[in-house]
Amino acid sequence: MRSGQPSYTTCSIVTSKYYKTKTVIDFNRKTNLALQLLSSSVVVPTSIPLGDKTVTRFHLFFLTLLLAIAVPFAAADTIQLTKNNLGISGSIGSVTLTQQAGGVMVTLSANSGYTFKLQGGDILFNTNASLTAGNISQVMINGVSYGGHFGFGSPATRAGYTFAYDFSNLNPHGITSAKTISFFISGVTVQQLEQMSNGNPMWGVHFCVGDGSKCGPNTGFARGSLAVPEPGTLSLLGTGIVGLAGLFRRRFLS
Repeated sequence: MRSGQPSYTTCSIVTSKYYKTKTVIDFNRKTNLALQLLSSSVVVPTSIPLGDKTVTRFHLFFLTLLLAIAVPFAAADTIQLTKNNLGISGSIGSVTLTQQAGGVMVTLSANSGYTFKLQGGDILFNTNASLTAGNISQVMINGVSYGGHFGFGSPATRAGYTFAYDFSNLNPHGITSAKTISFFISGVTVQQLEQMSNGNPMWGVHFCVGDGSKCGPNTGFARGSLAVPEPGTLSLLGTGIVGLAGLFRRRFLS
């Protein structure tokens, strides 16, 4: 092992071809609809009789807002890989994180004209979770189950950026690059895989310029992150929801 390189654990895994995806509900669309209920642009009855209570426009707004809030903010998120060390503009691909029972399904998809480097390549990410190679399963390459060996080490620095974990050295027979790579990480949430530390990005990956299954000599390193709300913004949101809940309870039960 070369000096300064992270140590790796090599293991084999049992794969599965099927995983259940979740439906993502558009939070912004629901919030805008709720706001429109208070405006004159949408014709809504002033009140709707409901037994011995009356549902007003305010109640409709509040219930719609609660419905939007109730949907998990991070049932699934897609991170665009818009930064790279080759000076290429635009996104070379994306990383989609989908929350499932027991963990998160990670799916990397390369855009047209690019592939992900397999042999000698790295998939890197930052997280506050404690992981080992045993947390990785259900690896698929170009939609085909992969049951071979891989490396999983920590930490790792690539192109000047440091990551908590490095998932690397996928070595399927006959190909050196892929359009899609997916794998399951157990014991984590989507939010835990969207961590930034000291200016380092959330996700990074080695990529090849060009399509096909044979990675050429022109390779680079792409990275991407989601815009994270400021803690103060989240605190205000929570305070506002609590206040609305109290107001609704007083008005509806009075």
